[in-house]
Amino acid sequence: RDRDRDRDSNRDRNTRDRDRDRKEKRRKDKKDKKEKKSKNKDKDKDKTNDNENVTDKTQDEQVNNGHIKNKKPAFRTEMIEVILNDRLGKKIRVKCNNDDSIGDLKKLVALQTGTRPEKIRIQKWYNVYKDHISLADYEIKDGMGLELYY
Repeated sequence: RDRDRDRDSNRDRNTRDRDRDRKEKRRKDKKDKKEKKSKNKDKDKDKTNDNENVTDKTQDEQVNNGHIKNKKPAFRTEMIEVILNDRLGKKIRVKCNNDDSIGDLKKLVALQTGTRPEKIRIQKWYNVYKDHISLADYEIKDGMGLELYY
């Protein structure tokens, strides 16, 4: 019993020490963050003052110096290869861009198979893909396999 009590008291002491150390670390981290924020605010104020003084630059250049940059598009256009399986023994490989629509993909498949694009249905499991939505919106990647029905 005495051993158990001593062991339990040591556990309590260890957890208290650990908790105290965590609290101290959190306080330090908060102070560091506040200091960084205040330094960044001072730098931003200096930059805005510099931008106001310069009249030679265009408005776009001034905005870019103020850390507001042009947004990148959600995806880049790149060539991908999509594998379409018709479940009857035919696998079709089609190269296309990831910003192409499903309708464009159907046209490319139609050229290879000889069927009309209106008759083609592309799906993955139970999701039937709609013609006007792009491959990137469906998150279709390079080498991905889709089901082809016609």
